[in-house]
Amino acid sequence: MPPSTSSSAWSLPLVAVASALGGAALTSLLFQYRHQQQQKTTTTAKDNDPETNPAPAHGKIWSSIGGAMDAAMLYVGDRLKLYETLRSLCGDNPELYISEQTLAEETGLHVRWLREWLAHHAAMGVLLWKPDKNYIGNDPDAALVYRLPQATAEVLANPDSKEYDISMIEMVPALVARAKTMLPEAFQTGIGRPYDEPDVASAINRQHTNHVRDIVIPEVIPMAGPVQQQLETGILVADLGCGAGILMVQLAQAFPNSTFHGYEISQVALQKAAQGVAKAKLTNVFLHDATVEPLGEAQGKYDLVLVYDVFHDSTQPLDLIRQIKTSLKKGPDTQSHLLCADIPSAPSIQENIESLKAPAATYFAMSTCLCLSCSMSEPGGTGLGTLGFSVPVAQDLLVEQGGFSKMQVLLEKQNARWFLVTP
Repeated sequence: MPPSTSSSAWSLPLVAVASALGGAALTSLLFQYRHQQQQKTTTTAKDNDPETNPAPAHGKIWSSIGGAMDAAMLYVGDRLKLYETLRSLCGDNPELYISEQTLAEETGLHVRWLREWLAHHAAMGVLLWKPDKNYIGNDPDAALVYRLPQATAEVLANPDSKEYDISMIEMVPALVARAKTMLPEAFQTGIGRPYDEPDVASAINRQHTNHVRDIVIPEVIPMAGPVQQQLETGILVADLGCGAGILMVQLAQAFPNSTFHGYEISQVALQKAAQGVAKAKLTNVFLHDATVEPLGEAQGKYDLVLVYDVFHDSTQPLDLIRQIKTSLKKGPDTQSHLLCADIPSAPSIQENIESLKAPAATYFAMSTCLCLSCSMSEPGGTGLGTLGFSVPVAQDLLVEQGGFSKMQVLLEKQNARWFLVTP
């Protein structure tokens, strides 16, 4: 849901932001702006023309600032495992609330910092809150108790749930930092930066975990022609751009007769992948540094190549596609395939804005900070970006230029469009 631009919807989070940032000047500024915004809303409610009414612009700016501050607090909650602790403490009893002191004792964290974080989450609407009628003392703030609602806990604190959706928060501070550290120069030089931050690699791996478990294995693989039977019998599989390895790890566990080889250029991602393979105690997974040992050197080796959420980030996706084609087994009796997924998108900016509505802004911002930056991290980069691998682009790169004979869309679900491609 896009952030609201009405003053009533975000005036309380603004007060929380003021408190968190500290300072009477900022608090005064926010209250002054809130008053001005309420006046504008009253006097110009029917005038939404940005040519004549500045209120929508004010709303967008301050809701964006509030959103950034909210994301920072969500990051802290995720990083310190506060949601997991709250889920455990609150349980499934809707009458059970906990105090700041209880949370401090359980986590070993400083109670004053927890008070501010709890206040923010209460103002944001993430936590339920109320005064404790049994509190004895003179501090009204210490008398407040809080609860993480059950359904909300599934989203924030239960990685096994299909509702789990906090993962991408882990990368937000790193991406926002890029606006200061590298984007101004990138706009001048045209050269971006590949992702190699630990938080980015971890966030993507966490986000992919649920999709692989809930969509890829039970839905995509059975739809992919002979692929499931081949995996069960035992084949050689390459995962190009394997990242921190979650696709390989889960498939290797589900199909122990097959052997998986992951290719990745990010050293941070390779380290995380090695940790994941070791933790799972897998003997049918092998990792390759693609800067030293590119996939294209494995000519005619693989029955199946997987590419998950990679092409739009690549500086040279056509080169990757040609390497894939070279690495697949050939011959009249072979059934080799490329199984790949990318972000569902339309062919043009206009179509993406019109179809995605408000969330399109998040896609284009994330692209600027990460995906476009990756895909233009070398001179001459193709620069597809987050929404760049549309069906027409896929057809052109995979079939027209890449030399594959057939491409079909298998499934479009949970922000991934899966293709089965035949040599």
